[in-house]
Amino acid sequence: MRMSSETASQSASAEGSAWWAILAMMLGVASLIAAELLPVSMLTQIARELSISTGLAGQMISITALTAMITGLVLPARIKGVDRRYLILAFSALLVVSCLVTAAAPSFLILLAARIILGVAIGGFWAILTAVTMQLVPAHRVASAFSIIFSGVSLALVVAAPLGSYLGGLFGWRVVFLGVAAIACVVLALQWFTIPSVHREAEQHGDGMGRLLSRPGVTLAFLAMLLSFMGNQMVYIYLRPYMESFLGFGIEQISLSWVLFGIASFLGATFTGVLAERMLKQILIGIPVTMVVVSGLLLAGPRLAWLVFSLIACWGFFGAVLPIIWSTWITRALPDNADSAGGLYAAALQVAAMLGALVSGALIDHSGIASNLEVTGAVMVATVLMTLVSLRRRRID
Repeated sequence: MRMSSETASQSASAEGSAWWAILAMMLGVASLIAAELLPVSMLTQIARELSISTGLAGQMISITALTAMITGLVLPARIKGVDRRYLILAFSALLVVSCLVTAAAPSFLILLAARIILGVAIGGFWAILTAVTMQLVPAHRVASAFSIIFSGVSLALVVAAPLGSYLGGLFGWRVVFLGVAAIACVVLALQWFTIPSVHREAEQHGDGMGRLLSRPGVTLAFLAMLLSFMGNQMVYIYLRPYMESFLGFGIEQISLSWVLFGIASFLGATFTGVLAERMLKQILIGIPVTMVVVSGLLLAGPRLAWLVFSLIACWGFFGAVLPIIWSTWITRALPDNADSAGGLYAAALQVAAMLGALVSGALIDHSGIASNLEVTGAVMVATVLMTLVSLRRRRID
């Protein structure tokens, strides 16, 4: 009886330690995304100080996304046998280095080098995130763990741009990046003390990405994943122009919309895990279906008065749910190859961000905001169809 009690106590202690590790990973995600997004709110300051155009300064974001995509695709095949704990610590250390180099950068080329370092950290972290989470918590708690981790993305979305803009105006953009470096150091210390040794024992087959994509339904699932992320980005990136030119919002209404969007994103990331554990298939289909409806209603925005605030909040909620749901799908559909699947997932996130910005920018420049919403709806319809076929070809529990 005593042995049973001691075993239960040790098990509870181990599970408690695992959740501290999940919290440390959530803060790591928040720090990485905040560093990635900060230039958006300080582009004009950076461009002015480095004597470059605002458009050229914007390539800071593009080069980070491109590097993260390449890292996500290349890394999994080259880290077999490496303790994931040390990889997480290395990526967090790269974040610190990137922010310090950014803060001290005397030229745009040095600044780009710093952003490439950040891209490696982001792509690498995303690539191993799923596999590490699967080994830290029991299978039935993985979706809940993802909810906690991805709430870091929502936290960064809510805090990074407005706080960066405010502090950048007061102290300058270099000081803001020094501040992020200091926060990243604290996160690195927390990860050092909480994240245990995590080896690749969970993967039984370890197929490469090519063989992984040849499995029934997997290619379609990743295309659906890519399209869902892309459709979300197509609206998110151009929400402010939508609010200003399509809805005619003033600064107070825009600020309220962003607050509601941020709160909804946080709620979506926080509470999705509980439902995902029970209704994964239904949510995989239901989210893009709902986003088709919301994008259609956003087209009628000027005639919907105060309802449009709710629609913007809905987009924030469902956009936050998407990465959690697809990460959970990987753990259910590809539990034996989470590293390669995680690399594809990381690449899908970055490709979606780049394609979303490219397609939306072209549509808005040539046909206006309305065309962007129409195409977004069509992208989400394609997502639904691909997801349905994929689920029929590759069943999940």
